Amino acid sequence: MTTPQLIAFYFPQFHAIPENDEWWGKGFNDWDLVRKATPNFDGHNQPRVPIDKTYYNPCDRDTLKKQIEMAKKFGIGGFMFYHYWFDGKLLLEKPLESFLENKDLNFPFCICWANETWTRAWSGKPECILIKQSHTPDKLLWKSHFNYLLPFFKDERAIRIDNKIVVLIYQPSLIEKGDEMLKYWRELAFQNGLGDLYIIAVKNHQIINHEAFQAYDGILKFQPREAYTSAEFSSENKINHFSFLRKLPESILKYFRMLYMNFNNYHIYDSRKIWEIILSNAYLKEQGLEDKHIFESAYFEWDNTPRYGKKAKIFTRLSKSELQENLVKLLSKAKGNNSPYVFFNAWNEWSESAYLEPDNKNGFENLQIVSNSLKSFEK
Repeated sequence: MTTPQLIAFYFPQFHAIPENDEWWGKGFNDWDLVRKATPNFDGHNQPRVPIDKTYYNPCDRDTLKKQIEMAKKFGIGGFMFYHYWFDGKLLLEKPLESFLENKDLNFPFCICWANETWTRAWSGKPECILIKQSHTPDKLLWKSHFNYLLPFFKDERAIRIDNKIVVLIYQPSLIEKGDEMLKYWRELAFQNGLGDLYIIAVKNHQIINHEAFQAYDGILKFQPREAYTSAEFSSENKINHFSFLRKLPESILKYFRMLYMNFNNYHIYDSRKIWEIILSNAYLKEQGLEDKHIFESAYFEWDNTPRYGKKAKIFTRLSKSELQENLVKLLSKAKGNNSPYVFFNAWNEWSESAYLEPDNKNGFENLQIVSNSLKSFEK
């Protein structure tokens, strides 16, 4: 088997939309959060500044072209675009649609449905809903959603596994009758000449409801959150003692989140411990989900200060040699487990300081570490 490909998460919220104008102010996009971030302590690397202050608009074809050329140069194998659909209502769809329209942007891609309700959590009000993700169990809505995605599934650049189009879902446990929906999507895929789909569930934390994952082909561990919420990290992550609360309805959970936000302060977590957990648990399967293929993900930094200010979660940045060593080890485990892809969080999640793109402080260091890791792994 050849070297596993790195697929980087691609975040689209760097352009204004009418809904965000209404909710957050005229012209709002995530660059506003990035620019306004302030340090929580001496030496805190905030605000982050993209190299040459290139606060780009991802709807622009030339921007996408430059990003793809850069990603290719340093060995990234594709993008996983976040997709937002609320029972027929699309948000932040323009970057992905621009990519689809411009066939000369020759780069592998897949789509992840980020199927969560949007709230004012950034401003300490997770109970305040901006747009609700209802997951209405209606075949007409399921078909409408599939039909929107169909041109992307048919695109020659779409990533496949076992000749099946890859699609991911961010929060499987939130979908009412999710098994029926995915069965119907598979039927529609066959009817449209695609063959079967390869559907991956994103795992953000300990799985409480195993039934919600049965209809999937694979499970992607979203890092650093999956390791951070693991039992191994519980001694440093007090909220893990309340993981049982995830069994409660979402309408009740939002009030616990509100209490947590009101009394929480920023925390700094050791990425050495996180990476120890990632590597020791890599490709281990949970009881009851032994038939699911595992996909791992990597990260270099995570710091959501731009979004949460004094209530941020901050994961330390390791040295260049440590980052490279960890990534090489994860790629080696992927190859040993015949996994074709390792995902990376993220290409451009600037408001959570999780990005591979160059910045004014470290230049192209992140991308160079990726390139060096791939070259080292191939020797």
